[in-house]
Amino acid sequence: MNPGRLVRRTTAGAEKWEPCITSHGRTLGEAGWLRRRTGGASSPRAMLWRCDPMSFDYGFPGDEIVELRTGGAASFPRGTPSVWTIVERVEKFTVVSG
Repeated sequence: MNPGRLVRRTTAGAEKWEPCITSHGRTLGEAGWLRRRTGGASSPRAMLWRCDPMSFDYGFPGDEIVELRTGGAASFPRGTPSVWTIVERVEKFTVVSG
C-alpha cells in the first residue's frame, strides 16, 4: 500500500476555491476541498470554507466540527438546526462526518 495515496492536503490558493453548493442546491460561500464525499452519505468530508457577510438557515448534514475563531471550536451533531449570521468575511476549516 502506498501511504501517499491515503494522505491528502490542500492550500487556500485562488485556483482551489469553487462555489460551495449544499445538498439542497443552495450556494453558501466557496469551498477549497480536502476530502469530498466518496463512500455514500456516511463518508467524511473536509474543506476550507469562506463566505462574505450574509445570514442563512443551516441544518447540519452530518456531525460537524468547526473552528469558530482562533483557539475555539464547536461540535454540532447531525440534524442540528441553526441560523448563521456572518458579519465579516470568514474563512474556516470544517470536517463533516456521518
